[in-house]
Amino acid sequence: MAKDWTIGEGLTSGIGKVAASLRVQEGERSLLRNVGWIFILSRLFFFEVASLAYIYLPQAWIEAPQGTLPPSGGLLYQIVSGLWVHWDGLWYLSIATFGYAGRPTATAFFPLYPLAMKLLGGGIVSGIIVSLLAFLVALLFLERLVTLELGPRVAWYSLLALAFFPTALFLNAVYSEALFLALALGALYYVRTGRYWIAGPLGALATLTTVYGALLVLPFLWVIWRTEGFRLRKLVHVLWMPLGLVSYMVFLFPRFGDPLIFQSAQSHWGRHFEPFFVTLYQAARSAYHDAPLALSWHHLFAGGAPSTTPSNFFNFLFAIFAIVLLVLSARRIPFYLWIYTVAALLIPFSYPAFGNPLMSMPRLILEAFPLFIGLGSVMARVRWTRALYFIVAIPTGILLTALFATAHWVA
Repeated sequence: MAKDWTIGEGLTSGIGKVAASLRVQEGERSLLRNVGWIFILSRLFFFEVASLAYIYLPQAWIEAPQGTLPPSGGLLYQIVSGLWVHWDGLWYLSIATFGYAGRPTATAFFPLYPLAMKLLGGGIVSGIIVSLLAFLVALLFLERLVTLELGPRVAWYSLLALAFFPTALFLNAVYSEALFLALALGALYYVRTGRYWIAGPLGALATLTTVYGALLVLPFLWVIWRTEGFRLRKLVHVLWMPLGLVSYMVFLFPRFGDPLIFQSAQSHWGRHFEPFFVTLYQAARSAYHDAPLALSWHHLFAGGAPSTTPSNFFNFLFAIFAIVLLVLSARRIPFYLWIYTVAALLIPFSYPAFGNPLMSMPRLILEAFPLFIGLGSVMARVRWTRALYFIVAIPTGILLTALFATAHWVA
C-alpha cells in the first residue's frame, strides 16, 4: 500500500506539473497575442488621428534641411510623407538619400537608422516600415524583459503604457526611436539572461542609432558584475557600447576632420551644457510665460512657419511627469534599469536649447523607456491609475499627433 501510494502521489504530482507548465505556456501565448493586438490597435490609433488632422486642420510650413528631396510620387505617397516625415525625419530622409555629404549638422543624427532605410530603398515608406517592424520587436522584448523581472501582469501594463504614450506617434514616423527601443531592450534582455555575445552587439548597434545607446554601459556593468563578479572575461562585454561610438567617430574623422563633430553639431539647435537644476528652473519660467500660447488653438495650429514657443509649456509638464515617475520607480524596477533611466533623463536636463530649455522632452522620454516599466508596475497595483493614465494620455496623444501631422512643432 505504501508503494502504491508513492506511485500515485508521484503520478499526481507529475500531472500537476504538466498542467502548470501548459498553463504557463498558454499564458505566454495569450500575452504574445496581446502584444500583437496592442501593436495593431496603437499604430492604427495614431495613423487614424494623423490622417484626420492632415485632412481637416490647418497646415504649417517647414523648411527642409539642405539635401532633402521634396516628396514625390502619387497622392497616397504625398499624404504619407505629409503625415510622418517632419523635423528630424527630414534629416534622416536626406541622410538615407545622400549620406552626410559634407554637412556637419547632419552628423547629429547617428547612421544606423538611415542605413536601415537605405537597405529597404531609402524612401519615406522604407523609414515607416523600419519604424513599425522595430517597434513590434521592441514590444516583444519589453514583454520578455518585464515578465522575467516583475511578472506578466506588470508586463501587460508596461506594454499598454508605452504603446499609447502621447509621443508614441514617433514610433510610426521616420524617426529612430523605434529602432533604438528594439535594440536597447533586446540588449538588456540578453544581458540579463547571460547571453552576452548577443547582448553586446545589440548594444553597439543601439549606440550607432543614438548616443543614448552609450548609456547601456551602466546596466551592462551592473548586471554582469552582480552575476559574474570581477571576471574580466565577462566584464569586457561592457566595451561593446564604446566600440559602437568609436566606430562612428572613426567614420566621421576622415570626412570632417573631427571625430566629435556630432556633439558640436548640436549647437545648430542652440543646445549647450547647463547644470540640470538650472535647466529645470529655466524650463519652469518658460512654461509659465508661454502657457497662454500653449492653451490657444490659434497659436498651436497657426499657418506659416510654426513656432516652438508653445511647446515650452508641454515640455515642462512632461519633464515633471518623468521626474515623478522616476521617483516612484526607484523601488519598483530593478536597479540596473533605474540607473539607466537617471542617465537618460540627465541628457536633456543638462543640454538645454536657447529659448526652448527642454526641447524635445516629450519625445526623449521614449529613450528613458524603463519609466514605462515603472508606470506599468504602478498601474498593475493601483486600479485607479489605469483610468487616469488613459484619460490623460489619449487626448494628449490626439493633440500632439494632430500637431505633428500638420507640420506644427512637436518634440
